[in-house]
Amino acid sequence: MSFRTNVQYLRSQRNMTQEQLAMLVGVSRQAVSKWESEKAYPEMDKLLAICDLFGCTLDDLVLGDVRHPGSGQRASKPDHQDAAQATSTTHVTAPAQSAMEDVTGYASFSNAYSLRMAFGIALIMLGLAFGGLFAGVSQPTDAQNGLAFLALMIGIVLGLACLIPAVSARRDFRRRHPYVADFYTDEERSRVYRQTTWELVCGLAVVLLDVGINSAGFLVWGWSHQVRGFVFFLLLALGIFLLVHAGTSHRMMNLRAYNRQIDSVDDGRWDTYRYEHRISNAISGVIMGLCTLVALTMLFSGNYDNLFGWRIPFWAIWIIGGVFCGVLQSLIGVFRKPPRA
Repeated sequence: MSFRTNVQYLRSQRNMTQEQLAMLVGVSRQAVSKWESEKAYPEMDKLLAICDLFGCTLDDLVLGDVRHPGSGQRASKPDHQDAAQATSTTHVTAPAQSAMEDVTGYASFSNAYSLRMAFGIALIMLGLAFGGLFAGVSQPTDAQNGLAFLALMIGIVLGLACLIPAVSARRDFRRRHPYVADFYTDEERSRVYRQTTWELVCGLAVVLLDVGINSAGFLVWGWSHQVRGFVFFLLLALGIFLLVHAGTSHRMMNLRAYNRQIDSVDDGRWDTYRYEHRISNAISGVIMGLCTLVALTMLFSGNYDNLFGWRIPFWAIWIIGGVFCGVLQSLIGVFRKPPRA
């Protein structure tokens, strides 16, 4: 076993995070993650501190297998045949076991995070659906406007109740586990990728079907703006749920990208990159906030398809804003690359 594998095994035996190990040894959290990613190697005093902490010998920690005390001494003997045999035995079994073990609980966390993000955005869309159902009549009363506003606020509050804890939990998880060993097998990856592919296909199909049903409701069935808006946002909530869950699940499977932020570069340069990333997200948030304000003004004023003389339905404002944000983020990604080591 390598030093990296030995350290990961010792931590997993005591359910110890990288941050806890760093505090006990007297180094930074990033230093431990670099040890386990083989980007750096600890100094002698840190090696001795690790041996004292876990009760193992220096030979076993560096040259042998900490699961088999004394293996490091056998590997350090001049008998190269015994050393090669011991090394081949440990390198055949150890990686397979460590690759199958989710020490940090990343899999269950990523599943919960994906569901929370998808539910949060879908609940906001449902709030818009019921809000339009109450206020979509030609001349809504004060009571109908009140019910529409209440339904919209309930949807937003419930959506934020899912989104905010999910984002906070992700930040806390990344803080506690800056490095996660890639434990996914090829079969697990294939299964998740097949699932996300079907979710993407079904989500796009629901969105396209939503547009078709809404058009047919206007041209063929003679639906009112009230019914069309409700059906549109109802199906849109389902489509967005599938798309967001698929995209988030697929992204969370990429542990190489998760670890790259910590392993590749010093904190100062990444702090600048994170600050620029937050600025770009804030700009997108302002854009979507303005789109929401314009769309709700159109909805509650009765001008459902009239934007300063343009024949644009109120629900299309969010689509236009989302497309603009996507283009903006793509342009920012072209000119702003993550710093390299």
